[in-house]
Order: sequence, then structure tokens, then C-alpha cells
Amino acid sequence: MAEYEFDVALSCAGEDHDQVLPVVALLKAAGVEVFHSPERETEMWGLDLVEYFSKAFSTRARYVLLFSSRHYVDKWSRLQSRTALGQALEQHTEYVLPIRLDDTPVPGLSPHVGYLDLRVHPPETIADAVVQKLAQHRAEFTPSTPITPQSVAALAREKPRGWEYLLYVTVVAQGLSALEQKYREHFLRYAPRNGTVEHGSGITLIRDRNVLLGEIIKVAVDTVFTARTQEAAFGGPGVPGDPDRIVHLGELFVRTFDEILDWARGIHGTSYADENARAAARVQAQFADQQLRAMHDVARDLREVAGTLVERLTAGEQISMTVPLVFEVDPELEREFKAALDRLSR
Repeated sequence: MAEYEFDVALSCAGEDHDQVLPVVALLKAAGVEVFHSPERETEMWGLDLVEYFSKAFSTRARYVLLFSSRHYVDKWSRLQSRTALGQALEQHTEYVLPIRLDDTPVPGLSPHVGYLDLRVHPPETIADAVVQKLAQHRAEFTPSTPITPQSVAALAREKPRGWEYLLYVTVVAQGLSALEQKYREHFLRYAPRNGTVEHGSGITLIRDRNVLLGEIIKVAVDTVFTARTQEAAFGGPGVPGDPDRIVHLGELFVRTFDEILDWARGIHGTSYADENARAAARVQAQFADQQLRAMHDVARDLREVAGTLVERLTAGEQISMTVPLVFEVDPELEREFKAALDRLSR
């Protein structure tokens, strides 16, 4: 992990200093090392300011707090914004932590970046969000961090706001990433031959598979995706989460996803002597489509939220980790399956 002289560097227009100063005072009181240019005028004296701010924002500070306003895009503040934004784009990280003072957009800064707003959030909330962000950084934990006892312990020790969510997201995202090829192959309706050969009509095999899918669903509904299971892992109101249970719950999400994939993969990998049996079975395999898509979308959405988790929670956003259970079959697919079975019975 890179070592920085400052935890945060402030980037704001001179006209906005009076609004920014309470945040600076609270950060310092919390033990945060702050780079604040008005306090470093002697250091800046006689220096090339382009080079000075480039170094301050790119190598001396872990984060840049960018206070955006109509004044910010004017005068020499443009120099600061270009330096901070250039570093953020280069690193592809949440290096810039923007805070709105008004609704003026900052050129080059995506409108999709998570913001806090000093008109809505008091200085105490802004300062606390920075402290939480730094705690997450100290834990060196992101959605790409390998899940090991050491990394989990570091995250649980620092406990940045939303750490339980971040841990769960990481387990789920990494698990589904490892299954991405199988997921794509499912929608290609491909699987390697598994050595099973069906010489008859396949009716018995089809019935067995319906029972098996029903059991996968029942176990998921009754044991994995329940409010009681989530509370045991994430903790109830005022109760801390249990990191081991959170990891286990994330692994169960991935295991359920994989089990549904394998159910359909077994169908696609079977060889059928009767073409009608083959057609009916391949329609049956599509029963998994809606649930697989829903779980895949949940994992994608969770990971997108994880990058701006502290900002979202500080802003009061409620983050849902509910897994949609889309186990009903599309009526059109049901009709197609029934027609395929009718052909087998002739």
C-alpha cells in the first residue's frame, strides 16, 4: 500500500473557503492529515503551481476532497481540478471525493460519480464519511481483494461504515466471476458431453430433473435467502455483523447459482437417441434462465454500489441485499415445453 504524507487534500475555490473551513477543523480534530493550500502559502511561494499541485494531489495525498461550485471552475481552481481528475482517471479509483456546494457541474467529472452535498449533509457528516473512507483504505479491502482469513480480519478490525456489505459483495462478485464462462455457455445452450446417454423417450429423466430443480429452489428459499439467515450474518439493529457468517452467506449465494447452472448443464451435456427427447430436454434447461439472470444482475448491481458505498450510506441511501427469487417459469416457455412433451407421447 502506498504511503502518503496526507490523508486528504482539499481542492476548492477561494470564495468557498468559509464553507469548507468547518470540515477542515473537524477532520483535523479526528486526526486526519489534511493538505489545505491556504495553510501552505510559504511552501508554495515562488514555485510553479502546476507542478506543485500535481505533486500534492498525485503523490502526497490519498484522496482529494473536491468542493464543486460555480467558483470552482473559474480562475486557478481549474488547475487543481485538472490535476485531481487526471489522477482519478489514470488510477480508475475513487481518488476524488466530490462534495457539492451548488449544482454547477465540474467539467470532466462524471455525473455518475457519488457525491455528498454540503447543503444537505452537515460538516460533521462529511468529516465522518472521510474517516470511514480512510478506514476502508487502511483495511486495503476492495471488491477485488482476495478473500483470505487475513484480509477478512483486517476489514473486520477497521470496520469502515458498510464493511459487512463490502465483504458480502466481494465474496459474491469474485465467486460469480469464476463462473462467468459457465454462465455464458448456458445461454449458448452449450455443455461438454458428460457421458450420459438417454436411449428412450427421456420422460423419466425429465421428471427427475423437475424434482431436482424444485429441491434446489426449496432449499434456497427455506434456508439461504431468508431474513433470519441474513440477520444472523449481518446482525440486527445495533448488533455487529459476523464476518465468518457473511463470507459463508456469500458462498451460499454463489453455490446456489452454480447448482442451478450445473442442473441445466447436465441437460445440455446429455446425449439423446430420440430427437424429440433432446428437444424437450433443451427446452426444460431454459427453466433456469430467469433465476440465473436475476442473480447475475444482483451481483453486478452490488459491485457497482460497493465503489461508492460510504458516500451512499452517508447520504442516507438504503442498500438492499435482497436476492430476487424468480423461480416461476415464463408462460410461453411452459407452452413450448408442454408441446415438446406432447410430441414425445405420440
